Amino acid sequence: MMELGWLLLLMIGLLAALLFRQWRELTVRRLELNRQLEKREALVAQFRQEIDGTSGELEQITTTLDTVDATLAELREELESLDKERKALKERRLQPLVLLDRQTLAAHHFWELTIANPDFGETATARMAPRDYVDDWVSGRTYLVGAETAEDATKRATQRFSGSMGYRVTNAVAFRRR
Repeated sequence: MMELGWLLLLMIGLLAALLFRQWRELTVRRLELNRQLEKREALVAQFRQEIDGTSGELEQITTTLDTVDATLAELREELESLDKERKALKERRLQPLVLLDRQTLAAHHFWELTIANPDFGETATARMAPRDYVDDWVSGRTYLVGAETAEDATKRATQRFSGSMGYRVTNAVAFRRR
C-alpha cells in the first residue's frame, strides 16, 4: 500500500509539474499576445489619427472643389455672354453703314435707319446680283441719315426708298459710333 501511496504521490507530482508547465506556457503566451495587442491598438490609434487628419483635408479639398466649380460655372456663363457679344459685334461690323446722300455729311445730327425690301429676292435684279447683296436687302441695310429728328430722317429715307416699290424704313435710332 505504501507503494501505491508513493505511486499516487508521484503521479500527483507529475501532474502538478505538467500543470505548472502548461500554466507557465500559457502565461508566456498571454504576455506575448498582450504585447501584440498593445502594438495593434497603437497602430489602430495612429490610423484613426491619420484618418481624422485626412478627413479634415478632404473637407477642405471638397470645399475648394465646390468653390472652383462655382467659379468655373460663372466663368462659363461669362464666356458664353462674351461669345454672344463677340458674335453680335462681328455681325454688326460686317454690316456696312451706308450714307443716304451727300447732305448727310453736312448734318449736325445723325440717325441710323434700317431699310429693307423683303420682296427684293423675287426681282429681276436679284437674280443677277450676288447672294450677299440680296440677303442684305431682304434682312435690311443700315443707312446713316443726317436730320434734326428721327421723323425727319425717316421722311428723307422714305422719299428715296418708296414703300410702293416694296421698301420699308424702320428702326430710326440716334447714331452711335461703331
